[in-house]
Amino acid sequence: MAIIEAIQKLSNPVLDWLMRIITETGDVLAFIILGVILFWCIDKKTAYKLMTTLLFSAGLNGAIKNFTQKPRPYEEGAKPILQKTEGSSMPSGHSQNITTAATFMVYEYRKVNWVKWTFIALAILVPFSRMYLGQHYLEDVLVGMALGLVIGILGLVLYSRLPDKEEYVGLALAPALILLMIFIPEHQVFVSGGAYIGLVTGYLLEKKYIGYDTKAPLKIQIFKVLIGLGVTLALYFGLKLLFKLIGEYNILDAIRYFFVAFWASLGAPALFKKIFKQEIET
Repeated sequence: MAIIEAIQKLSNPVLDWLMRIITETGDVLAFIILGVILFWCIDKKTAYKLMTTLLFSAGLNGAIKNFTQKPRPYEEGAKPILQKTEGSSMPSGHSQNITTAATFMVYEYRKVNWVKWTFIALAILVPFSRMYLGQHYLEDVLVGMALGLVIGILGLVLYSRLPDKEEYVGLALAPALILLMIFIPEHQVFVSGGAYIGLVTGYLLEKKYIGYDTKAPLKIQIFKVLIGLGVTLALYFGLKLLFKLIGEYNILDAIRYFFVAFWASLGAPALFKKIFKQEIET
């Protein structure tokens, strides 16, 4: 607690605002945006490998939280600069997420300096923001960072073994998340599991039947992001509101994230190939 209190002595309105923005880069919406832009416009194979590794990491994080049940700093006297967050403090999900993503992105884009250094900076700043905002202790973010690093490296190693059969590597890991969903009633496990299954299923079908090519003129790339992200967010928020009418059930969140990931990996590429085919060819 002494470390959290010392960090929070730096608190001021400008830094509070900045830390809130930084911490969101380790949250689910930031990774949805990153994943779909990579998948639709830059390199769908890299996007698939990144997002499956990230979702597996998030599922494991939720499973561990289910057992640790550790109070957060704001529950033990620290100032809650950010809105209160549910769930165990150990390990930090934001720290694990950003470290997993950074490990992957720094390796895959090691020759692109701005990408490399941006993710290295975020891998440091996001964990710091979680302590500054009173959401996690130092040990929580360190464990999250360590897990993210290990899972990121393991993901890179596994996918390097079958460089042209990445869809089957992702598919082979799906049963592990399904088992976690069966035996661990943790919301984050269901969210990650649903999205993971939607992604691997959609990508497998897309690669076999669609053969979507990310290359396109800049104007088309902008339209793809606007259309695709619009539908993605409509599904994300629309299904959330719809399912609230039914009740708060983990399985409904798994279904919601399944459809979001399935759209992003199969629906959107199929749509883009159909409506932008002539513009791309010319």
